Amino acid sequence: MGQIAKMFTAGLAFLLLAACNDDQKMDMTPETDDSFYAEQLGGEARVNDPDNPGQQVEQGYLNLRTVVTNTVMEIATNDGGAYDDLQPYFSVLLAEVGRGETSGFTTLVSDFTDLLAQATGAKNFMYGGLSMEDAHDPAKNPRMNGLVNDSDYDLFIQAVVAGAAQAGITSPDVLGPVGQLLESLRGPIVQRGAGVQLDLYTRLGGSGLIEDPDREGELVEAGYLALRQVVTSTVLVIATNNGGKYDDLQPYFSVLLAEVGGGDFSGFQQLVMDFSDFLAANIGSQHIDYVGLNMADAHNPDVNSRMTGRITAADYDLFVEAVVEGALENGVPMEIIEEFGAILTSSGLKGAIIQA
Repeated sequence: MGQIAKMFTAGLAFLLLAACNDDQKMDMTPETDDSFYAEQLGGEARVNDPDNPGQQVEQGYLNLRTVVTNTVMEIATNDGGAYDDLQPYFSVLLAEVGRGETSGFTTLVSDFTDLLAQATGAKNFMYGGLSMEDAHDPAKNPRMNGLVNDSDYDLFIQAVVAGAAQAGITSPDVLGPVGQLLESLRGPIVQRGAGVQLDLYTRLGGSGLIEDPDREGELVEAGYLALRQVVTSTVLVIATNNGGKYDDLQPYFSVLLAEVGGGDFSGFQQLVMDFSDFLAANIGSQHIDYVGLNMADAHNPDVNSRMTGRITAADYDLFVEAVVEGALENGVPMEIIEEFGAILTSSGLKGAIIQA
């Protein structure tokens, strides 16, 4: 039996039966396990579990679990930025670990190890998680942050090889078949074509929950926080109006400025939330919806009493400049700012907002 065939079967031999007396009693030959799990990984031999004192674990499972743990840590520590391109996919996990929550890490290691154990012939472990396609689709798995492309999957396989090397597993007899196993999973896992970028929300931090610096004891998605900071800075840039650059925008914010001047920040907070929700919902967030007025009504004084005038094309361009200034204040990369600019200046959005 070839190595690859062994990896995808349980490697169970048929029992050889033979008559042993006149009553035709049967003598069963001991079962032979020639699976990859048994022959190359250590199989079912019981050894002490270094992660669970007083317990034992199959040697094959321990070897696989060590490789998986090393792989995740290799990506998470990201020495020298080698795995920068993989960081967005793990933003949920990294955010959890960053605040001391390790249950997600433990589950990921367990699920991936179970998958490898079953695929390599283990009889005592079964993978019970999502299908590979669903597990790597952010719309079906909230822990997945962005669709994977071929180059990033190649980088992941590189991390697995590095994780195996750290565990002392470098033999081509082991790495070759494991690599082919991972290659066989490429189809359902890779769901983003070459040249197609991750969505903006993911690149801003995505859905990983981090501590909210403005709300003690609360968590916020990293991508949403980045948006909220840009929106807050944009409104403040217009409100402070240093050098009179935004004189022409002041009339549109007269209600808001009057409230803030009187110590009432509720309108300011609502504006920031609505604009942040709108952006999040339109750049890839899986969990945040915009529930405010449509853009035409929101900028029509006849519908929205907080709007004090109809926006001209020149004033909208000036507003976009304020957004760029707010993004730069928060260290947003220029390539992302340019993509934001393309969204803000798209004909549909501009057509709804410019009404004068």
